[in-house]
Parts: sequence; structure tokens; C-alpha cells
Amino acid sequence: MVRTAESTTRLLAILITILALADGVLHFSLDYILFRGNLFGRLGPPPGAPPPSGGGGGPQFPLPLNQLFVLNLCGYIVLLLIFWFVAPRLGSWAWLVDVVFILYVAIVFGAWLSIGGPNPQGLGYVSKTLEILLILALLAHLWTLVARMRTSIPAVT
Repeated sequence: MVRTAESTTRLLAILITILALADGVLHFSLDYILFRGNLFGRLGPPPGAPPPSGGGGGPQFPLPLNQLFVLNLCGYIVLLLIFWFVAPRLGSWAWLVDVVFILYVAIVFGAWLSIGGPNPQGLGYVSKTLEILLILALLAHLWTLVARMRTSIPAVT
């Protein structure tokens, strides 16, 4: 039983890694699909052109979308490094990493909803599917950590 629990936890960790990297890379690729590779430059009209007329528009984010897409991938990489290298050292507090990871994914999902759920070339729905699967995998991993704590089996990522 212990061997099965360890292998399940290890498989979940690998699945979490694959899903997080896939979603991060998908967001990063949107910089090339939507913004022609403009990773950090300003969005909007070219220099010297008049600003767009009308006040509306979508919700305001702290940074332009192209930069947020890059930071999305960076966030996943940082969380995965914490997941693999810090969480095992946290002992009975390792579950907090899963909770933070779930919150991060939920914020990304919520931000997508707040801008109207765009679906450029079908990639919006692919990304949300990856994020839902990632949250489910993280919840399963969290459940295994909590179950392990209750039975006093040493934690493994």
C-alpha cells in the first residue's frame, strides 16, 4: 500500500509538471500568435498614431497582455521549482504549495473570464481545459499529502 501511494504521488507530480508547462508554453505562444513575438514591448497604436477613440475596452490589467503571457510561463516555472525542490523540505506544511499553486491557476482562469473568455484559434478553451485538469491533479496531490500526514507516512513529492 505504501508503494502504491508513493507511486501515485510521483505520477501526480509528473502530471502536474506536464500540465503546468503545457499551459505556460501555450500562453507564451500567444505572444507569437497574437502579438507577432512582441514579448515585452508596448501594445497599442504605433508611435505617432492617434490613440484609439472611445473609452470602453476590456478590464485594465497591471501590465499589457503580452507581458502577462510571458509572466504566466515564468510563474509556472517558479511554482514548479518550489513544488519539486522546496515542498519536500516543508514536511507537514508541504500542502501549502499545492494550495498556492491552485490559487495561481484559479487567478489565471478568473482573469480569462474577466476579459470575456476569448478563444483565439481555439486556444482559449485548450488552455482552460489544461487549467481545470491541473487543478484536479493538484487537488488529488493535495489529498494524497493530507492522507499521508494522517497516516504518518513520510512525504514524497
